[in-house]
Amino acid sequence: MKYSTRTFVGSILVILLICGCGGQGDQNALTSHPAPDFTLKDLNGDTWRLADLRGKTVLLNFFATWCSPCRQEIPDFVRLYEGFRDKGLEIIGVSLDQDGAAVLKPFIEHYGITYPILLGTREVVHDYGEIRSIPTTFLIDHNGRISRYFVGLQPGYVIEESVRKLLKQRS
Repeated sequence: MKYSTRTFVGSILVILLICGCGGQGDQNALTSHPAPDFTLKDLNGDTWRLADLRGKTVLLNFFATWCSPCRQEIPDFVRLYEGFRDKGLEIIGVSLDQDGAAVLKPFIEHYGITYPILLGTREVVHDYGEIRSIPTTFLIDHNGRISRYFVGLQPGYVIEESVRKLLKQRS
């Protein structure tokens, strides 16, 4: 069977998106801009707004329970949250799972997630540049501006180093 170049390239792009290996993207396209505000619900039905976190460094992570790279980075996020939340770090997980609480509650318990998990919407995905690959993580400074973002699984030390820099700027 003969495949066209277009089919081959399209297949590679799908594989990259599925595995979360989409690369960094254009850092300049989103960095230094105000992070889009959002109003999202957590699993208890409580409302969270990004604007309410002004003054803190925020790690905003878009993920799904079925995403292997997303699951791999969670222990690093739990460790970061435990180590830095008293220093001004807030971590927010935004779930892009269609099944919502049904899959999230056991997932949170299994992974020992201690930071807030919110239910994502099409609107927040659109506002953050049409998230095309997960995990996608944004670092937002204490002034509410996007400092950096990562597409795909990142080593924990890379995220931690970026968090430390932002927390230093805050003090």
